[in-house]
Amino acid sequence: MEVVTEYADHKTELEGRIEALEAEQASLIADISTLKEKLTTLELERHASSLASDVEALRTEKTVLEEKIASYSVESAASSEGYQV
Repeated sequence: MEVVTEYADHKTELEGRIEALEAEQASLIADISTLKEKLTTLELERHASSLASDVEALRTEKTVLEEKIASYSVESAASSEGYQV
């Protein structure tokens, strides 16, 4: 009879342990999912920021080039006027 009680106690102990582990597993899965979402968002924010910086640099470079072209156009028009007969 004592052996049966030991088995019943051990079974109850194992069931409790299984329940606790399943609860921890579910919690960890939920936490991991949340962390993955957060990481994805942070990576997207970093990428967007980097692209914004690159785009701003390209806009600046485009403006500088357009200004240089415009200054050559003005010089070219002025020198053409000086050669007219």
